[in-house]
Amino acid sequence: MDGFDFQAKDKMKIKSLRSQITMMIIVGLVLFILVGIVFYISKSAVKKTSQQGIKTSQDTALDTQPIKEFVSKCQDKLAKEAVMLMGKQGGYIYKSQGGDLIDYLDTDQGSFFIMYDSSKVAYNIKQPPIYSVAPFSSAPPDYPWISFPYENAHSNVQTFDGIFGLSNMPPLNASQGPNSFQSQIESYIDNKMESCADLSSFTSEGYEISVNKSKTTVTIASSDVRIKTSMPIRIINKATSEQTYIDTFSTTVNVRLSDMYYFVKDIINKDVGNIKFNLKDAGNNQNSFRINVLENIFTDSRFLKDDIAVVTDDRSQISGKQFEYRFARKNRAPALYYIKRQSNNQLSEDVEITQAILLDGSDLKAEDPDEDPIPRSSFTISPSLPMTPTYPQSMIFTVTVTDGQLSDYQRIPIEII
Repeated sequence: MDGFDFQAKDKMKIKSLRSQITMMIIVGLVLFILVGIVFYISKSAVKKTSQQGIKTSQDTALDTQPIKEFVSKCQDKLAKEAVMLMGKQGGYIYKSQGGDLIDYLDTDQGSFFIMYDSSKVAYNIKQPPIYSVAPFSSAPPDYPWISFPYENAHSNVQTFDGIFGLSNMPPLNASQGPNSFQSQIESYIDNKMESCADLSSFTSEGYEISVNKSKTTVTIASSDVRIKTSMPIRIINKATSEQTYIDTFSTTVNVRLSDMYYFVKDIINKDVGNIKFNLKDAGNNQNSFRINVLENIFTDSRFLKDDIAVVTDDRSQISGKQFEYRFARKNRAPALYYIKRQSNNQLSEDVEITQAILLDGSDLKAEDPDEDPIPRSSFTISPSLPMTPTYPQSMIFTVTVTDGQLSDYQRIPIEII
C-alpha cells in the first residue's frame, strides 16, 4: 500500500510540474506577443511621425513656390528691360529710367543725344576734341593735317588714317571703366527689384515675409547675358510657425551682347580713325549684324547733319523682337585735299587768274568722314574767279569745301608782279 501511495504522489508531482511548465510557456508566449505588439505600434508611430514631418516639409516647399516664381519673373523682366534700353540708347540707362547715369536735359539734345523713337540715343561718335598735336589738328585750315591726304607737301604718298572723331562708347565690363554695360544692368535690376517684386499680396495668404535689398551680378558672355541676384527672403507660415529662406535667383537673356558690343566698338574705331571708312557698308553678314544709317536725322538746323546708326542682330531676340543697338554720330567736317601748285606763287600783272591757273595742276577734291556727298557745288573760291588783279598786289585766295554745316579750307597766297 505504501508503494502505491509513493507512486501516486510521484505522478501528481510530475503532472503539477508539467502544468507549471505549460503555464510558463503560455505566459512567455503572451509576453512575447505583447512585446511584439508594443514594438510594432511604436515603430508605426515613429514612421507615421516621420512621414508627417516629410509631408509638412513638402507642403511648405510647395507653398513658397509661387513666391519664388514671382520674384524670378521680376528678375527676368528687369534684365530684359535693361538690355533693351541700353541697346536703344547707345549704351546708356538714365536715373529717371532706373539707371545710375545723370539725365540729360531736353536742351542737351544735339550735344549729348538725339531723341529718336521716344529714346535719348547717346552719341557714341563725337567730333574730334580741340587739339593740335603734330601733324594732326582739329581746326581748319590745318585739319586733319596740313598736307592731307599726302604725308607731306612734297610727297605723293597718300594716307587716310588720322583723327576724325572721338569714340564715346561706354566700356563693356566694370573692370574696363565706369558706366559699363555690366554695371548699368546690375544697377537697373537692383534699383527696380524692390518695387517689382512686391510680396505684400502674399501676406494675406497667411505668410509673414521680410525682404533684404538685392545685389545683382551680371556676366556678359558671347551668346548670352547671365544674371544672378542675391535677395534674401524669410517666409514664416503664421499657422505653423515654420520658416523658409529663399536667397538666390538666376536668369539668362539669350542675346549676343558681347559679340554686338565688340562689333560696334570695332566699326566706331574705324569710323573715327579712317576718313574713307564707310559705316553703311560695314555690316557683317557672317555674324548676322546689319547696319542701317539714318542720315540727317536731327531736326534742329544746327545739327541737321547728325546721324543715327542702327545695328541689328538677326540671331538675337528679346521678347520676340530683334535685338538692336543704336548710337548717334556727330557730323564732322569734310577734309579738303591739299592743293599743291606746280610753279611758284608769282603771277604777272597781265594774267587773268582763273581756277585752273590758281590750282596749277591740282584738282578740287575732298573726303567726308560721314559719307556725305561732296558735289562740285560744295567747293568755293574767294575772291571769285576769274579776275584780273591790279599791279602790284599781294592776294590770298581761300578754297573752301563744306558739307552744308561744317567746312575745311586752304589759303593760297598769290603775288602779282
